Amino acid sequence: MEESWDDVTWEKDVQLKEWYVEYIAIVNDQRYHHMSILYGEDMQDVQRSLLHEVRRTYSSTDRIDITVVKMKETETHTDGAQFDGIYVP
Repeated sequence: MEESWDDVTWEKDVQLKEWYVEYIAIVNDQRYHHMSILYGEDMQDVQRSLLHEVRRTYSSTDRIDITVVKMKETETHTDGAQFDGIYVP
């Protein structure tokens, strides 16, 4: 008997992480510096997201040279003292 959608048990509840990606794209001898926030489970997943973003951004060209300057998982540090009581972090 096959399992229905309601009977399927998921192995793990994976939460996507937020990644800061800084890269340089060279298209038709023009240099473009990009900074993006991408989401993925791990670095390979983020690289796939970056590939999709680059293809979507530069869809009209055949050759795109990409140099990743920085790729790191973002960290959340909220310190209310930095906002002087004006804003809520």
